[in-house]
Amino acid sequence: MELKIKYQYSYFIYPYMVKNYKKHIQKLLKDSKCTPKYFARKKNLNVYNYFLPGIRDYMFNSFNFSSKGKNSLDEKLKENLFKSSPCAMFDYNIGNNAQAKTGEEDGIFFKIQKIEIVCFESGICFLAIKTNIEDTDKFSDLLNFNFKFKDINSEVENTGTSNIKIQTDTFEDVKELSELIKEITGSPIPSKKIDIDTNRFLVYSYVCIDQEYWNETREFSEIEKEYLKYANVLNSEFNSSYNNERLKTVNLGKYIKIGISSSGVNLIASSVNTVNYTNLPVDYENEYLYTYLFALSQKFYFAKLMKRFASQKTYMKAKKEFVKFTNDVWVHEVTNEDNGILVYESMRTVLGLERTYDKVKEQYDVMYKNFKVKNSDILNKIILVLLAVSIVTNIINFINLYKLK
Repeated sequence: MELKIKYQYSYFIYPYMVKNYKKHIQKLLKDSKCTPKYFARKKNLNVYNYFLPGIRDYMFNSFNFSSKGKNSLDEKLKENLFKSSPCAMFDYNIGNNAQAKTGEEDGIFFKIQKIEIVCFESGICFLAIKTNIEDTDKFSDLLNFNFKFKDINSEVENTGTSNIKIQTDTFEDVKELSELIKEITGSPIPSKKIDIDTNRFLVYSYVCIDQEYWNETREFSEIEKEYLKYANVLNSEFNSSYNNERLKTVNLGKYIKIGISSSGVNLIASSVNTVNYTNLPVDYENEYLYTYLFALSQKFYFAKLMKRFASQKTYMKAKKEFVKFTNDVWVHEVTNEDNGILVYESMRTVLGLERTYDKVKEQYDVMYKNFKVKNSDILNKIILVLLAVSIVTNIINFINLYKLK
């Protein structure tokens, strides 16, 4: 049974780490193709209402900028505001929507609708590329496209993506897109040091299928196999058994399911409800996308802290950052919205945030005790030296006094 698509889009998320957050923001501000992304209450009311104040101030600090004269801020002030923000976002201008296709003649056409850059003060950043397939309504084409595109930046040639061709003036081929990624993200060395996979995108996809296949009379079980391929970012021909130990399915209503796995976050809905292809896709690429990036940023930041705690040279600075992160970010709830709470908690579970935080905390405690013991030993040695000096001094004074007598 070939499922038909009512509406869809896919974000391909490229995580990376930079050595110096402020310098990277400065570099992006100077790039004529990068436009700082400001958030205003009227324009982004749903985002403002969705996130609680603590996380809103952390991720969307521009809500706090004065709306008066915001667009006329001079470059230096704009730079200082963004460099001092805990999180900075940019839209990357690729000109006209880039249209492309996979294959030569009967490939899958798609458009790159936009590219967004999200950077956290921890040095963890994300490049998010929004695409949608064109001239097809086949669900199998979406499966194959997501499966192929996630490896488009791979250095390995035999991944099944070598036949993806970019057919516009913006990107003549896949190599140009890879070069753009390198240009924006810089050296991959910092990312590789904390085991970020620089060859593969994470997939954040939305699809609303025609109600003919999922409705009051046709159960979800009839399309479950296709959903599992979609949620696990597998191709349409995948027939092996599914490993769903790491897959978490969240139900956001009778006809909405989100599959959260180590490969990404993928939502499937039925057009039986109009809201599923009108309001839902907007919410999903704003509130829920930023929630996912927030969760991912913590996962990679913990990996960075683990590396820094392992070295005595970087421990003290990492210690301050960890305490600040715990107080400013970790202890805060993200949202009061019921579905949002459910989705975020599921993301935390799949990404193993609680478990990883405990490991970081354990390493922090061990290093803290070692430093305390070391400092105590140093203090004891200093006291012994001072005591010895004091004794010698007293003996000399006693001898001198005896001679005077």
